[in-house]
Amino acid sequence: MTNFYRRLPGMLRFVVAATAFNLLVFAALRLAFWLAFRAQSPSAPAEDVLFGFYLGIKFDLRLALLLGLPPLILGALPWLSPVRHPRVSRLWVGYYVLAQIAVLFIYLVDFGFYGYLHTRLNSSVLEHIRPFSIAATMVWETYPVLPGVLGLGAAGLASWFLLSQGARLAFHPQPVSASSGRWSRRVLIGAVLGVYALGVYGKWSWFPLRWSDAYFSTDSFVAALGLNPVLYLSDSFGAKLRRYDLSRVRQDYDLIAGHLEVVQRDARKLSYVREVAPRTPVATPMNLVVIHLESFAAFKVGIFGNGLHATPNFDALAREGTLYTNFFVPAAPTARSVFTMITGIPDYDSLIQSASRNPLLVEQHTLVNALAGYERFYFLGGSAAWANIRGLLAHNIRGLQVFEEGSYGQSSRVDTWGVPDLPVLEKAHAVFKEQRKPFFAFIQTSGNHRPFNLPTEPDQLRGFESISVDDRQLLANGFDSLAALNGLRYFDHALGHFFRLARTEPYFSNTLFVMYGDHGNPSANDIPYERIGLTGSHVPMLILAPDRVPGGRRIDHAASLVDVLPTSLGIMGVPYVNNGFGRDLFVPRAAQEQFALFPEGLVDNEYAIKDSPKGYLLYRYRSADATRNIAAEQPQKLAELTRLLESLRETARYLLYHNPPRAHPRERVPVQASTSR
Repeated sequence: MTNFYRRLPGMLRFVVAATAFNLLVFAALRLAFWLAFRAQSPSAPAEDVLFGFYLGIKFDLRLALLLGLPPLILGALPWLSPVRHPRVSRLWVGYYVLAQIAVLFIYLVDFGFYGYLHTRLNSSVLEHIRPFSIAATMVWETYPVLPGVLGLGAAGLASWFLLSQGARLAFHPQPVSASSGRWSRRVLIGAVLGVYALGVYGKWSWFPLRWSDAYFSTDSFVAALGLNPVLYLSDSFGAKLRRYDLSRVRQDYDLIAGHLEVVQRDARKLSYVREVAPRTPVATPMNLVVIHLESFAAFKVGIFGNGLHATPNFDALAREGTLYTNFFVPAAPTARSVFTMITGIPDYDSLIQSASRNPLLVEQHTLVNALAGYERFYFLGGSAAWANIRGLLAHNIRGLQVFEEGSYGQSSRVDTWGVPDLPVLEKAHAVFKEQRKPFFAFIQTSGNHRPFNLPTEPDQLRGFESISVDDRQLLANGFDSLAALNGLRYFDHALGHFFRLARTEPYFSNTLFVMYGDHGNPSANDIPYERIGLTGSHVPMLILAPDRVPGGRRIDHAASLVDVLPTSLGIMGVPYVNNGFGRDLFVPRAAQEQFALFPEGLVDNEYAIKDSPKGYLLYRYRSADATRNIAAEQPQKLAELTRLLESLRETARYLLYHNPPRAHPRERVPVQASTSR
C-alpha cells in the first residue's frame, strides 16, 4: 500500500489524503447529528437507521471528493503546481482550510436549523433571515454564537496544522521502485481517477446517487440522517421555483374552497381540508390497481376513432368498464403526472422541472395512506431513482414495496426505460395472486415512449408481432413513425396479456382497476385538438370493477387526473382526508362544476381557455368550429374562466408547499416499514 501511494503524483497524493481527512470529519459530524436528535424518532427501525448512516457516508464521500476537484484540476497547470513551485503548496493548504471552515459553518447552521424546524438546512433559510436585524438578534440570543466562532477558528488552526503536514509528505519526492514502469504508473493513476469518479457518482447504476435516495423511509428523521447538509442545501437552491402569489390565494379562497366543497372553511389559515365519508360503505375491502399508461394520447386510441385500431385490448376493456372521454392531465410530462396523481395537486412548481425533483416538496399528503391495513406496491421497468420518484413515493406511502429494474428475474433491458412492459405486468400479476391481504398497486408502464425499442426475447413478446403500415396511413391517423405505432401496439398487447392472466385468479373480481394516460403527444396530422394545443393533455381514463361498477358506460363531462384517487376511494367505500384538488367523479355535480386544468389552460364541458403570448384565447373546443378564437365574442365567459384558471393555478402552487401528511379516518397508528432497496 505504501509503494502504491508513492507511485501517485504529488497533487493526487495530497488530494487523497485530504479527502480521507475530510471524510472522517464529516462522518464524525453525522454521528454527532444522530446523537443530538435521535430522540425525535425513538421507534425508527435499527436497519433503517443503519442504512441512513450508510447513505450519509456516501454523500459525505461525494462532498469530500468534490472539494478535491479544484486542486486536482488546477494543480495540473504549471504555475499552480506545488511540485514545481513548493511555495504553491501553501495556497492549496489554505484552500482546503477555508473550504473546511465554510463547510463546518454550514454544518453549525444546519444543526441549529434542524433543532428549530426539524428539517435539514435548505434554501428556505433565506426566508428566515429577513428582516436581517431581527433574525441576527434572535440567533445571538438563542445560539452560542461566540463559542461557535471560536470553535471554527480552532478547527481552522487544527486543519492548517494537519493539512500542512500532509502536504509536506505528499509533495516531498517519494522513492519509487525501479521496476515500476511508466505505463504501469499511468494505469494506476487512471484506476485511482476512475474510483474517484465513481465516488462522486455515488452508485453502481444507471442513475447517480441523489438526495431522494435518502427518503427510502417514511421516517423523516431517518431521511434527515441520510442527507449531507452542504449538498442538500445546494440541491434545494438548484430547484427552479415558481412561487405562489399569497395575496391572490387569499383573494380567491372562497371561490376555490367552494369548488372543492370545503365545509369547514378558514380564510385566515387557508384551509382546504375536508373529511370525506364513503358514499356507500363496502363490507369487503377492495384492492386498488392504478395503471399509468405512458404517452397514451386519446386520438391514437381505437375507441376514440383512430383508424389503425392499435389498441384492441384497451378498447375491449373500455367497452366493459366506465370510460371518461373528456379527461385531461393538468401537467406534463410523466414525472409531473405521477406527482399530480399521488398528491392530487397539479405540479406547477417550476417551468423547467417536476416537483418530484424539488427537495422542499418531498413530504406530501396522499390518499393512498387512507387504505389502512393494505399491502402497497410500486412497479416500474426502469430505476425508481428516475426523476426522484422513489423519494416521493417511498417517503410518503407507508410500507411501500418497490419493484424496479433488477426485480424481474432474467428479463433484460431493451432501452433506457429498462425492462419492457409485458414482464413488468406479469410480475405484478404474480405478486397479486399471492396476496392474502387487500392491496394497492401503482404500475407505471414506460415502453410506449421513444425510442420505441421492442423486445426480442420470446418470453417478453408472448406472441406479439410488429406490422407494417405505409406512411400515408400513419400520417392520416396521427402517428409520426411506424416505430410509434408498434410501440403502442406492444403496450396494448402487454395490457391484454395482463388482464387475461388476472381473470383467472380470485383477486380480479374484488379489484378496482383504474387506467389513465399520463399525457398525450402531438398529432402528426392537423386535427383541431392539435391546432388548439389539447392533444398533449387529452387522454383516456378507464375504471374497471366488474362486480362493483356498472360497465359499458361512456362519460363525456370534463374530468381531471387529480380526481383519480378520490373517485377510487369513493367506489371502494373508504373514508379519507383530502387537501388536494381531486373530487369524486361519481358524485353528481352541476355543469359549471365540471372542469379540468391542462398545462396551458382550462376546459369545462363546452369551452377551453388557453394562455398564449398574445393573451387568453377562448374556444368552443368540442364544436364543429373548434379552432376559432371567440374571446372577443364571449367577454363574460372569458372573464369567468380567466379568474377560475388563475385562481386554481395560484392555489395549486400554494398547496404544493402546504400539503403536510395528515391522518386519515381509518388509519391505525403508523408502523414504520422499510421499503425494498
